Amino acid sequence: MANMQVILLEALQGVGKIGDTVRVKGGFARNFLLPRGKALVATKLNTEKFAAQKAELEAKSAAAKSAAEKKAAELEGVKLELSRFASETGQLYGSVKAKDLVSELSAKGITANASQILIANPLKEVGETSIRVALHPEVIITVPVTITRQSA
Repeated sequence: MANMQVILLEALQGVGKIGDTVRVKGGFARNFLLPRGKALVATKLNTEKFAAQKAELEAKSAAAKSAAEKKAAELEGVKLELSRFASETGQLYGSVKAKDLVSELSAKGITANASQILIANPLKEVGETSIRVALHPEVIITVPVTITRQSA
């Protein structure tokens, strides 16, 4: 699949910042970035269009970052505790996924969605770990998680 050059309309973790012209895979651009309004195809016309919008987009991004930093301050000290059925060796029967962590956060009055929870693999063992929550591409916090064995 061919790569495409796009102009980013918002900061995306691992891709770039607002206004960066980056080369991405064609499918990523066509199926994600362009339909969601996160980027424009890098043409001369779109470059001029972006230049006219740049200040507005940067102001919007700064406001979103400020709101995320405020939310991060509220989350300071939050700890998640989950109880799950597990074997004697500590292996969970099932696993703890991002949506489970979102449910725990919402129980504490914190709104987040599964795409903001940055875990590589579901959690499958009893014990303590930490997860990362991306409130904004530039504001990522770490939340401790304790999984205990639930008695039958």
